[in-house]
Amino acid sequence: MQTVHTQPRLTPIYGLLIAAISIVFTIIFYLTNHSDNLWTGYFVHLILFLGVLFSVIHYNKIKGGGASIPSLFKMGLHTTLLAVVIVSVFTIVFHLIIESSAGAGGVPSDGNELSDTSLYKREGFWIFLVSNVLFVNGILGLLASLLGAISVKRNQKTEKRT
Repeated sequence: MQTVHTQPRLTPIYGLLIAAISIVFTIIFYLTNHSDNLWTGYFVHLILFLGVLFSVIHYNKIKGGGASIPSLFKMGLHTTLLAVVIVSVFTIVFHLIIESSAGAGGVPSDGNELSDTSLYKREGFWIFLVSNVLFVNGILGLLASLLGAISVKRNQKTEKRT
């Protein structure tokens, strides 16, 4: 009788872990009033990039170093898609909660700074979601998948010569 060893499915594990860490840091940055600083967005992008890179490296290690470049890239791509979808859904829900708690009265801005309920800030959220959350995270995930797949696959030969 043959023993079948099942490998853990790393895509949901890493996708959920990356999304959870990103969400925790997003909430921390919001609660400490640092969410408007530019570096906080870069930090969350770095979490996604490094998480996808580590997931590809871990997948290759589990496969004993014998995984192909397309399978490594596919694993990283699936991890990226799962993490980006979860973070996008969280961002939309978080925005709707914050907007409803701030009130929909449309408080005008003071001229120098937009208020939390300003019409321009509410419309700018959707541009932020598409450009920053979906596009930038997607591109960084693709790059991490490609970089991880190429860097961990040291022996590019598929045939052995005798």
